[in-house]
Amino acid sequence: MTTEIPDGDRAYREAYFRGLRPDPDLWIDEWADEYMRIPRDTGAPEPGQYRTDRTPYAREPMRCLSPAHPCRRVVTMVASQLMKTQIALNWMGGLIHMAPSNILALLPSLGLSKRVSGRISKTVKATPELAKRVAASRSRDARNTMDTKEFEGGALYVTTAGSAANLSELSARYIYGDEVDRWENDVGQEGDPIVLAETRATNFGRNAKIYFSSSPTIKGASRIADLFESSDQRYYYVPCPSCGHMQVLEWERLHYSKDYRTVHYECAAPECDVLIEEHHKTDMLARGEWRAHGNGDGKTVGFHLNALYSPIGWKDWASLAEEFEDAKKAQAKGDMGLMQVFYNTRLAKVWDSAQEQTKAEVLVARARLETYTLGSMPVGVLMLTGAVDVQANRLELMVMGFGVGMERWVVDHQVIWGDPADERTWAVLDEKLKVRYRHPCGVALAILATGVDSGGHHTDEVYQFCRVRRWRNIFAIKGASKPGRPVIAQRPSMVDVTWKGQTERGGAELWFVGTDTAKDWIYNRYAFEDGPGSLHFANDLPDEFFAQCVAERKVARYVKGYKRIEWVKGKAERNEALDLMVYCLAMAHYLGINRYQEHDWERVRQALAQSGLFDDVLGVKPVQGERVDDGEIPAPVAARQSLPAPPPAAPVTQPRPAVPPQRRSSTSGYLKRR
Repeated sequence: MTTEIPDGDRAYREAYFRGLRPDPDLWIDEWADEYMRIPRDTGAPEPGQYRTDRTPYAREPMRCLSPAHPCRRVVTMVASQLMKTQIALNWMGGLIHMAPSNILALLPSLGLSKRVSGRISKTVKATPELAKRVAASRSRDARNTMDTKEFEGGALYVTTAGSAANLSELSARYIYGDEVDRWENDVGQEGDPIVLAETRATNFGRNAKIYFSSSPTIKGASRIADLFESSDQRYYYVPCPSCGHMQVLEWERLHYSKDYRTVHYECAAPECDVLIEEHHKTDMLARGEWRAHGNGDGKTVGFHLNALYSPIGWKDWASLAEEFEDAKKAQAKGDMGLMQVFYNTRLAKVWDSAQEQTKAEVLVARARLETYTLGSMPVGVLMLTGAVDVQANRLELMVMGFGVGMERWVVDHQVIWGDPADERTWAVLDEKLKVRYRHPCGVALAILATGVDSGGHHTDEVYQFCRVRRWRNIFAIKGASKPGRPVIAQRPSMVDVTWKGQTERGGAELWFVGTDTAKDWIYNRYAFEDGPGSLHFANDLPDEFFAQCVAERKVARYVKGYKRIEWVKGKAERNEALDLMVYCLAMAHYLGINRYQEHDWERVRQALAQSGLFDDVLGVKPVQGERVDDGEIPAPVAARQSLPAPPPAAPVTQPRPAVPPQRRSSTSGYLKRR
C-alpha cells in the first residue's frame, strides 16, 4: 500500500499566493446571501440557502457588524428566536472567509456553549467556503475541538462567560456575547464580565468589533438594557399598507377576538382607522427601515425588535395573543412568572415586578406622619432586636422594636464609619449595642438579640466579635437564599474546629437566615399602615433609606428548564436597609416572639405597666421614648433593663422585673477557657 507524501513546497506556495489575493469586499449580509447555508440536521425551520429577505430587519445589524463599518459595538435587544444567533453565525462565517482573526464567543453556561459549538460545526460543514478554511475535526488533532476551531488567520473559541480565566487568557479582535443577561454578575470577584470581555479586544483598537445579544430580564439588573441605553437605540419602522404611515409595532395596538380567530393591528396614524391583517406583514417588513431614537456614545449601535415582527410562518399574532391571555390569567392568581417571560422573550422589554409593590414614595409619606424620631420609641414597642450589616468601609446598625402581633418600629439606624478589619470599629459597635432605649413608661429597654452579617469579606472578624458575646445574644448570621427556608434555622452551625479537626462545641455559632421567606413576609406587609404586622419608620430617616427598603424585586428565572423564583436588585441599587430588616426579623424569630399570642403580650405589658404605660388611656399624653446612656438610667429602672418573656401561669400579685425570652440558651466556652 502506497502512501502519498505531502508536498510541503506546494502547500506553502498555494497558501502564499492565496494570501496575496484580496479578501472579498462584501458586507456581512451580502456574504450570507451568497455563501451561508443553514444545515438540515440543526432542526432549523428553513434549512438550505440563507436569505436575508426572509428577515429584512436583520440586514442592517449585519452591515454594522461588517469590518468596514465604523462602529465598535453592536447590541441587539430582541425577542427570542428572532435573529440573534443566526446573525452571529453569519458574522463569524463572513469573518473567517473575508477578515480572519481570533474570535471569542461567550455563552452563559457550559451546556449552551456546547450546543452553540455544535451548531457552528454543522454550519461550517454545510458551507463550502468555510469547510475549506476551518481545520477538519480529527481525533488526534486539537485544531478542531468542541471549544476551539482553527482556520487560516486565527481561531474561534467557544466558551462560557462564568470563568475569569475564560475572559482573560487570550486576545481576540472579535467578541461575541450571547444572552448576556444570563451571565454571572461578578466573575471570580474580578468585576463585570462585560468589561472583562471587552478588554480582550483592547490591542486591536478601532479594528475590533464586539457583538452583544440577549433578550432582557428585569428593570435595573438587565445588562442588555443598559447596553441598549448607551447605543443610538434603533427601532424598526414599517409602513401601513393603507396610508403608508411609518410606525413601530407595539403590543398595545394589537386587537383580537376571544377565540383568537380574528387578529388585527391598529394603524398608529391619527387619521387612519384601518385594522391591518397579518398577511400584509411580509410586504411591511420588506419596506421597513431602522430609525435611531437616541445619540448614544458614538461607538455603539443598538437594535430593538419584538415578536410582532416575526415573519409569516413563524410566530403568528394569534399565538402571541393566546400566550398573553394565559399570562394574564396566571397574573390574576398571583403568579407573575408567565407575564415576566412574555415581556422578556416576546416583547423584548424589561420586567418591572415592582409595579405590584409598595413604592418608596408611599413609605416616605407614611414616615413623615409618624410622631417619633430615631433613638426614641412610641408606646407600642415592647421588645428590641438589632442587626448589623458589614460593608467594606462601615458597619450599619439597625434597632427594631416589636409589639403586639409583630407590629414593628424602626427605632434606630446608625452608620459606624471605619474599616471592619480594625478592632476599633468593632469596639464602637460594642458600645452602641450596650445602649438602652427609654420607653415612654420610663423603663430602659435593652437589645435582646443582635444578628451580625458574616457573608461579606470580613467573616473572620465577625466570628471573633460574636464568639465572646454569645452570652449577650450576639450572633453571626448568613443569608440562605433558597425558597422555603425558615426565617432562622432551628440550630446553628458550629464554625470553630479544634487542633484535631473536630467541631468545637463552645466555638463560634453561625445561624442561617431564610432571606427569601423573610423578604416575602416583609414585602407582603409594607401595605399595612397600622396594626399587627405593620411597619413604622422614624420620621427623620433619609429618603435614601426607603429606596433601599424596596430595592429588590421578585422575578422568575428558568434554570435547566425549571422555574426558579429569586429576589434580585439592580446593579446600582443599595439594599442595606432591607437586609437589616431581614436580620432584625430573624432575631425576633430566634427569641420566639413570632409565636406570642395575645395573652403573652398582655403579660409583657403588665410587666411594664408599673411605670405608667397606659397613661395615655387615662388622658395623659405619654412622653416619647428616647435613647439613654447607662449613667442616665435610674437605679430602679436599670434593674428592669431586660424585656420580659411570658411569666408563669400563677397570678401576678405585684410587678416583677422582666427577664428576656429564653427560647435557646447560649454560653461561651471561649470565655470559660479564659
